[in-house]
Amino acid sequence: DGDQESIVPESEIPYAYVHNPPIKFNSMHRNIFIPGLEINVEIVDYERSLTAHILNPNLYTIKFTHGPFSWTIKKRYNHFRNLHQQLTTFRASLNIPFPTKSHKERRTSFRNMHNVHQCTASPTMQMKLEKPHKKRKKSSLPRFPLKPDSLVSFDAIPERKKQLEEYLYNLLNISLYRNQQDTINFLEVSHISFIAALGQKGKECLVKKRTGSTRAGQAGFNCCGCLTAGCCIRCSYFCSDVVWSKWRNRWFFVKETCFGYFRPKDGVLRCVVLFDQGFDISSGMYSTGMRNGLQLVTNSRYLVVKHPTRRTAKEWMAYMKKVANDTARDFTMPNPHQSFAPSRPGMQAGWFVDGASYMSAVADALEGATEEIFITDWMLSPEIHMKRPAIDGDYWRLDKILKRKAEQGIKIFVLLFKELDFALGINSYYSKQKLVEQHKNIMVLRHPDHARAGVFFWAHHEKLVVVDQTYAFVGGIDLCYGRWDDYKHRLTDLGSITSSSTCSSANNTTVRKPSTVVELDEGGTVASLMRSTKNIAVVTAVDTVDKGLPVLEPGDKLLMAAAQKLATVPQKSESEGIPENIKMDTPEMERRNIMEKLKEMGRDLKNKITLGEHDGDLGGKSSASSPGYLSDDEKHKKEEEPVKEALPTGVMSPAPFKSKVVFELDGQAKFWIGKDYINFIVKDFSNLDMPYVDLVDRSTTIRMPWHDVATVVLGQAARDVARHFIERWNATKLEKCRENVQYPYLLPKSYNDVRIDRGFLDVSMQHVTCQVLRSASSWNCGFIEQDYVEQSIHEAYVQTISKAQHYIYIENQFFISLEMGNPTVKNQIAEYLFKRIMRAHREKKPFRVYVVMPLLPAFEGEVGGATGISLRAITHWNYASINRGKNSLLSRLSAAGIKNPMEYISFHSLRTHSTLNGVPVTELIYVHSKLLIADDKVVICGSANINDRSLLGKRDSEVCVMITDEAFEEGRMNGESYPCGIYAGKLRKYLFKEHLGLLDPAPNRAPVDVTDPVIDSFWNGVWRWTSRKNTRLFDEIFRCIPSDNVHSFVMLKKFLEEKSLAQSDPEGTQKALQRIEGNLVDLPLKFLCNEVLTPPGTSKEGIMPTYMWT
Repeated sequence: DGDQESIVPESEIPYAYVHNPPIKFNSMHRNIFIPGLEINVEIVDYERSLTAHILNPNLYTIKFTHGPFSWTIKKRYNHFRNLHQQLTTFRASLNIPFPTKSHKERRTSFRNMHNVHQCTASPTMQMKLEKPHKKRKKSSLPRFPLKPDSLVSFDAIPERKKQLEEYLYNLLNISLYRNQQDTINFLEVSHISFIAALGQKGKECLVKKRTGSTRAGQAGFNCCGCLTAGCCIRCSYFCSDVVWSKWRNRWFFVKETCFGYFRPKDGVLRCVVLFDQGFDISSGMYSTGMRNGLQLVTNSRYLVVKHPTRRTAKEWMAYMKKVANDTARDFTMPNPHQSFAPSRPGMQAGWFVDGASYMSAVADALEGATEEIFITDWMLSPEIHMKRPAIDGDYWRLDKILKRKAEQGIKIFVLLFKELDFALGINSYYSKQKLVEQHKNIMVLRHPDHARAGVFFWAHHEKLVVVDQTYAFVGGIDLCYGRWDDYKHRLTDLGSITSSSTCSSANNTTVRKPSTVVELDEGGTVASLMRSTKNIAVVTAVDTVDKGLPVLEPGDKLLMAAAQKLATVPQKSESEGIPENIKMDTPEMERRNIMEKLKEMGRDLKNKITLGEHDGDLGGKSSASSPGYLSDDEKHKKEEEPVKEALPTGVMSPAPFKSKVVFELDGQAKFWIGKDYINFIVKDFSNLDMPYVDLVDRSTTIRMPWHDVATVVLGQAARDVARHFIERWNATKLEKCRENVQYPYLLPKSYNDVRIDRGFLDVSMQHVTCQVLRSASSWNCGFIEQDYVEQSIHEAYVQTISKAQHYIYIENQFFISLEMGNPTVKNQIAEYLFKRIMRAHREKKPFRVYVVMPLLPAFEGEVGGATGISLRAITHWNYASINRGKNSLLSRLSAAGIKNPMEYISFHSLRTHSTLNGVPVTELIYVHSKLLIADDKVVICGSANINDRSLLGKRDSEVCVMITDEAFEEGRMNGESYPCGIYAGKLRKYLFKEHLGLLDPAPNRAPVDVTDPVIDSFWNGVWRWTSRKNTRLFDEIFRCIPSDNVHSFVMLKKFLEEKSLAQSDPEGTQKALQRIEGNLVDLPLKFLCNEVLTPPGTSKEGIMPTYMWT
C-alpha cells in the first residue's frame, strides 16, 4: 500500500475538503455525497420483537453503498415514518413564500426540479422499479407504505422490506430531499463521511454531550467531593448531571484511528480524540449515571455522551471496541519500546548529513505540497534561505515558500516553542508574526504559556516537517539561523568571487570564467535580474529564441531603448581597487540611490548588501522600528520596468527563465546572510527582528560550523510522525484557542491508503523497518494524568546498546549520563554502555564505541571568564559523565579491571581551519547531531540529546525514528564477512569519510578503507591515529581551547597570552596545515581538570536547580 501512484480518483472527495469553512448542518449547501454517484439501498436483515416493541416490532438493518463506501444502520418503522413526515412538512413549506434568503433559494430549487440531476438506477433497482405505476411529479415524495409494522404479518415482511427499500432509493434520487438535514441525519452521514483519505466511513449519529467533560474530575457539580464520596449513584447523577450540568447536541463520528464531534448549529469541528493505549469505554449507571450513556476515556480526553436509547448506546459501545481492536489496534495495544506507534516494516527512508542537503530537500517537499504542511521547531527563522547560494533571489526563502503555498490553498500549521524572553533570545513571537502576516492559511501556535502550564525549565525540542501526512522529515536540524552547512564547514563568508579551481594566495584573488548562467523570460524585470544575480560573477543571456541574437559576454552592456546604461559586468579583481561595499553588477542608478540612502541614514552597508537583503520585507512593527529597512515598493519602484522595454526594438524576448548553479564557484555569494552568520560562543542570538544585520563582524570573526544529521521517512511511518504533531496541535488548540474557529482541530489520515509519489523527492531511499519514538508527558502532549510519561526514545537506546554485537557509533550534542542509582542523573545510557563493554571484556571479543560530540557547548561566553558560567556548567556534567568522578563511565571501566578503556570506547570532536585576511584561523565544528548507529543495521536519529532533559519523557518533548535495515550488501566486521545494512552502513561510511577528510582527499593521500569499523587496523591505525595527529597539529599551530595542556584557570590565562605559530608565522603554518587530515580530533579529557566548573551559588545560574542542566 506504499507504492500506489499519487492520483486522486474522480470517485472520491479530496482530503483538502476538511479545511473548507464550516457550514451549519441545516444548510442546503452542504456537500455531503460524491458527485455523480448513486446511493444503493438494501435491507439485509431484520430483528422482530413483539414483546419489547409492540408498535414497531421490526428492527431493520439497512446497508448503503455509495461509490467505494458502504455502511449499515439500524432503523425501525417509526424512524421511516418520522422522516417522511419531516420531508412532507419541508415540501409544504416550500409553497409558502417566507421572506428569507435561504427559503427563497429552497423555493427556486424546488421549482427547477426538472433540471435537477437524476442519478441513474442500478440494474438491481431497475428490476424493482419495472412494474408500472402512476406517473408522479419529479418533485413529489416517493410513495410511503402507511400500514404500521404492528399490522404486518410475519409472511409479509419480505414485501415490507422491498417497499421500504424502494422508498429510500427513490427518495435518495431526488437531490432536494437527499440533501435535506433530516435525510442526512437518517442516513447517519456528514461532510467527512466520504473523504477517502480519512479511511472508511465509520459510524456517526447525533448525541447529547455533557458540557465540562473535557477532563475527568472537572465535569458537573461535585460539591467538594461530597457527591462522589457520600451519595448513591442515582443521587450523584441527579445533582451533577440533571441539576448542574448541561447537555449539548453534537454530531459524533468515529474514524479508523480517531473519533470526535461537530457542533451542528454552525458545523464547527469541536473535538478530535486519537485512539491511544489509554482508551477505554464503559456504560451503565455506575460509569455514567444513566442507562443510555457512554463514558469515553483516553490518555488526553474524557467524554460523557448520551444516546437516544439503550440499544444505540450498546451498538456504539460494541462498534468502538471493534475499531479499537481492529483499525486502531496499532495505537491501543502495547508497542515495542513502549512507543505510541508500532514498528512498521516495508517503509522507505533516506538520510541527510549537514543542513545543506536537508534544507534543499525540505524546500522541494514544501514546494510539492498539495494539502497540508506541518512544521514544529525549537527555533524557526522565517528569512532563512533553504537553497544556497540564493541565485533565485528570495524564491527559496522559507517565508516566501510558505506564502506561495498558502496562496495556492495549502493549509500550513506551525508549532513553535514559546521561550522565556529573559532566558533565550530566539524571539518566537517575531517568527509567528512574520509568518501569520504572509497569509491567512498560515497558522502558528506557540506553547507553553509558562505561568498557566507551570512549565519554566522545559522546551519543545522536536524538529519536524511533514508534508501531506505522507513525507516526514525528522532530525536535529531546526529551520533557523546557523544550521545551514555542508561537509566543507567553511569558517569565513565575505562574499568574494573565487573559483574553486583557482590557485590564490592569502592576499590575492583571481576571478576565472564564471560557471553560472541566468536567463530571463518576457515580462520579467531588469531589477529582478539584478537582485537575483548579485555577487555572481557575470550575467549572461543565452539560448534566445532568435539564434541570430548577440550573446552578452563579460564586459558587454545591457541597454534600454533610451540608451540609458543599466548594468555593467566587472572584470576587475578585488586587488584592482574596487570598493568593497559596492557590487559592480548593480546599476549605477541603484548605486547612487544606495549611496544617498547611506548618507541620509549614516549606516555602513559593509556585509549587508547581499543577495537576499533587497527582497526582505520585515513588515509590521519591525519595519517601523528599523529605519534602515525599506519596503519592496520603496526600494524598487523605479526599477520595475519590463525587460521587453529594455531590449532594442525588434529583439525577441529570451527563453523562459531558468537558472543552473554550478558549485565550481566558491564564495560567489554570501552563503550566510545577516543573522545566519553566527558564532554562538562569541555572540548568541539577539535582535532577530533585524534579520539582515550581522551579529558579528565577519571581517574579523569566523563563524561556527554546524554538523548535523536528519532523516526522511515516507508512508505509514510519516503518518505516525504526523499523528504526533496532530496530537500536540490539538492539545495546544484546546488549551490556548478553543473557541477560535480560524485555528481548526486536525484529523489524521487513513493508514490503509497511503499514496506515495516516487518522484516527489530527489533523495536516495532504502527499504527499512521504521518506528517513531518520542519523549512526551502531560505538559507537552496534553495527557490527563500528570504521572503518565512516554520515554520510548530512552527505551530504544538502551535496548539497542544491549543488543549491539560489534560496534556503536554515537554523535550527540551532550553526553550526560551517570551510574544507575545516583541521585542527580537518571537516564541509563552510560549504565548500559558499561554493561555492554564489560560483557565484551569478559568474552574477550572486540567491541567498539565511537562517541563524537562538541569540544565545547554552544553557549555565549569565555571559558575562563565571568560570562561563561553556563558553558562551564554543561562542560562539568559532560566530563562528570565521561571520566571525572567515581560515577563516570571511564572511571568505572578502569575500576572494573579494564586497563585501557580506550580499546573499547573513544571520545572525539571536530575542528577545522581556514584563513581570514591572510591569517590562518581555526574553530570547532559544533556537533549538533542526535544519532546512534549500531552494527550497520540500526539507526536512531532525531532530536533527543543524551541527557535527562531529552530522555526521561517528562521534561523536553522529543521525536526520533528508529530505522532497521531490510536490504543488505556485503560488508566486514573484524575482518570477517558480514551482511551490512544499506541504510545504516552507507550513513556510517559517509560520516567516517567526512570526519577523516576522505570526501575531498588530497591527491597524494593514501586510500583509506572504512568498510570495517571494528578491526584494530582501523580503530587504532586510522581513526584514533588520525584523531591524535590532528589534535597535536592543531595544538601546535593554533594553541586551541579546549586543550589537554590546560588544567586550571591560571594555566588557561597563561596559555592564551602566549602567541601561537599561526599568529607569529602565518606563511610557515601553511605547510603544517596540509598535514591535517579531515576534522577529527580528540576530546580533551584533562581540560580544566583541577577546577570546579559548577556554577557558583551566588550567580543566577547557580540559583537554578541542577536538573535544568542535566
